[in-house]
Amino acid sequence: MSHSGIMAERMRLQALDRYQILDTAPEARFDDIAHLASAICNTPIAMVSLMDEKRQWIKAKVGLEFNEVPREIAFCSVTMQARELVIVPDARRDPRFADNPLVTAESGILFYAGAPLISHDGYVLGTLSVMDRVPRELTPQQQQALRTLAHEVVAQLELRKTLSQLESAVAQRDLSQAQLRQTNRALEERVAQRTAELNRVNASLLQEVERRGREAALSQAIIDSLPGIFYIVDRNGKFERWNRNFEQITGYSNDEMTRAHALDFFATLQGKKAAQSMMRHALDAGSGTAEAELEARNGARIPYYFTAGRIELDGNVCIAGMGIDITERRRAEETLRLKNRAIQASVNAIIITDLEGNIEYANPAFENITGYSVAEAVGRNCRFLQGDDREQAGVAQIRNAIRQREESSVLLRNYRKDGRLFWNDVHVAPVRGPDGTVTHFVGVLNDITDIKHYEAQLERQANFDTLTELVNRNVLKDRLRQAIATAQRERTFVTVGFIDLDNFKFINDSLGHNVGDELLKRVAERLVRCLRGQDTIARYGGDEFAFVLVGQRDEQSVAALMERVLKTIDRPFDVEGHKFFISCSIGVSFYPRDGLDSDTLMKNADAAMYRAKEKGRNNFQFYTPAMNKRVNERLTLEAKLRQALEREEFALHYQPKVELAGGRIVGVEALLRWKCASGATVGPATFIPLAEETGLIVPIGEWVLGSACAHIKTLQEIGLAPLRVAVNISARQLEPEPLIDVVRAALMKTGLDASFLELELTESLVMTNPEEVIKLLHELREMGLWLAIDDFGTGYSSLSYLQRFPVDRLKIDQSFVRDIGADPNDAIIARAVISLGHSLGMSVIAEGVSSQEQLSFLRENGCDEMQGYLFSRPVPFEELTMLLKENRVLSPR
Repeated sequence: MSHSGIMAERMRLQALDRYQILDTAPEARFDDIAHLASAICNTPIAMVSLMDEKRQWIKAKVGLEFNEVPREIAFCSVTMQARELVIVPDARRDPRFADNPLVTAESGILFYAGAPLISHDGYVLGTLSVMDRVPRELTPQQQQALRTLAHEVVAQLELRKTLSQLESAVAQRDLSQAQLRQTNRALEERVAQRTAELNRVNASLLQEVERRGREAALSQAIIDSLPGIFYIVDRNGKFERWNRNFEQITGYSNDEMTRAHALDFFATLQGKKAAQSMMRHALDAGSGTAEAELEARNGARIPYYFTAGRIELDGNVCIAGMGIDITERRRAEETLRLKNRAIQASVNAIIITDLEGNIEYANPAFENITGYSVAEAVGRNCRFLQGDDREQAGVAQIRNAIRQREESSVLLRNYRKDGRLFWNDVHVAPVRGPDGTVTHFVGVLNDITDIKHYEAQLERQANFDTLTELVNRNVLKDRLRQAIATAQRERTFVTVGFIDLDNFKFINDSLGHNVGDELLKRVAERLVRCLRGQDTIARYGGDEFAFVLVGQRDEQSVAALMERVLKTIDRPFDVEGHKFFISCSIGVSFYPRDGLDSDTLMKNADAAMYRAKEKGRNNFQFYTPAMNKRVNERLTLEAKLRQALEREEFALHYQPKVELAGGRIVGVEALLRWKCASGATVGPATFIPLAEETGLIVPIGEWVLGSACAHIKTLQEIGLAPLRVAVNISARQLEPEPLIDVVRAALMKTGLDASFLELELTESLVMTNPEEVIKLLHELREMGLWLAIDDFGTGYSSLSYLQRFPVDRLKIDQSFVRDIGADPNDAIIARAVISLGHSLGMSVIAEGVSSQEQLSFLRENGCDEMQGYLFSRPVPFEELTMLLKENRVLSPR
């Protein structure tokens, strides 16, 4: 460290020492701030720490066991150097902390955010910090809250120091005043006593002079016994007599004293003038006094109080006098002046009152805070600051403290001279005299109006979602309880519902949280427009919303409202240049039919919402008792599903795809099957939606892709004709980098050429975020894969997007194929899809073909391929192998 750096650190440590806080006991004011920082920033760890020469000492903490950390490994050193908020999202990735034992330890600190504690005179005393054992970030609101709380820590440190200084100053002032009065009385008594003694000595000397004449002399022993210093000088300032104390104090020898002049012992011009004036006054008026600094031979300057009296010695007019060291008195006076200056410079208003509360003193900060000048305040009772607002609990508490002569701290509403309200954190303490009797009260006024405003903001944050500005779950539950109470009295019903956005996680993961957050705000705006003013809509968490409806006529009116919500959300969203098509699933319960308390109603509405998801999403469901059974079954199924992959309970079946022109098998679709350890078979329609919802579809999908590639490679190795295999991709898998990596790894591991792999994506999936999907499909296409759009005709494809998709095939959804002979509309749709696909240069395949009539229609309208029970149901790999060896073909038309 440079010399200037060492000096700056020394000054910082001196500033820290002035707060007298290191190694002190915990204090609620700092503990509260640490807990508040932990709550606002949602972290398990928070602390208020101060940095001395060797360590980081922790004043207040949440979630920590230790009380100090060596300075060289402390996170807060970086914050103190930066002098601003420092955030370390992941300490393992930050070279400054990667090797820090606090990070590398088991359950180490991985996230850190710290705001510096900068004193009013610019010194960094320590930090207010929050930490976590997992990587994370802070929102801008949390960052601002952390800075504000750091300012509050500094304010509390300043307030603590001011109170300590004030109490010490008042006590020292009273002590100094008492000591000064006592010293002055003692001095006066001693001066009078010594003067009397001197007079007696002088009288004795004069008698001795008269009796012995020129041979009489003063007794040196008597002079030496006198306190302080004693001297006799002639009218020219030459020394005639002095005591031994004079020599010892000044350091002059006897010979030097005989040659010295009285003014030689005063170094300053001011001192010399004071001594000359005293001597002149003594010669003219008979006596004189002066205060001046006596300078010793070694350069030391000692303040003295001198007396002088005119005498005659051996027939000559002389001046005799004494000197008393007033160093202690001067020190007491300077200490008192220093403490008075500290009170004057305090940022908090400080007042001193009599026992009735009438102001006798106020510092400049009082005028800055209240707007009243000191002259306007002195003599008035403190109650004038309360105006007409005197029915406050704090007022009674202050009055009681004054009656009991005790300390008290209260929060008051006070009013400035211009009438504006300010919140006043008042601390009142009694001032005792030397005998212990209370003579005055001192009050410290701290304007915390800004803090109160900030608390109001925090209260809003506690009740409202900061992103959507909707109320949060706490407010929703409270309003639901109120609605239930009203419905009980008026014998009406209450509607409770959950709304969950379908496939929102894909948007969040692929485009980032900024786009996801903006989409949530747009959804919230539409929901607000759908509901009435007396209804409550809340963001319940993530992409989930909840509502409470009151005053609905019947279930039919609720159903109509739910249809409106579905249609409103179903309209496309334009966010930052992206067009989104999303839907939602809604579950509804009713009071009192489905529950008599808020928790039951919420739980049942949640069960109904999950039922809506099971029924294909983009719908609403009213709660029925059977749903709870389904929820329990779903939880059981989820537990088994999590173990199925490890227990190798999954298997792949393959359904052949047949070329209609020649009738030969040209490909297969891999279809997942699950046979539990109990032997029961679980249908794909049951477990695949659950796998997608829980995220298990990602590892399961990876296994499906690898297994399908391995099976097709095996067919090639045993000499069968090359086939392409189609694998379905879910929304959870559709993240660019993971999906590409998984496909590349499967091809490399099995050695299968990319031209034999086809990925099928549903129409609704690719239209969720078409711009991003287009980029991903191009990357996959460049790898040599085939791409197909599954379930075509069931979504909302835009032709402008469809022609930009690098897709090889369109797959007609089986719902249109099933009723080709019975429903003219389905036949029209199927014919239109075939025509559209060919016009865009794509081949078309129909799924779910089960009759000769359907097959004939497809052939007549130029469909390229088909798959369905008419040719073969999905079969295990072994049966597929036999089917291919038999070289089975579709019968000619």
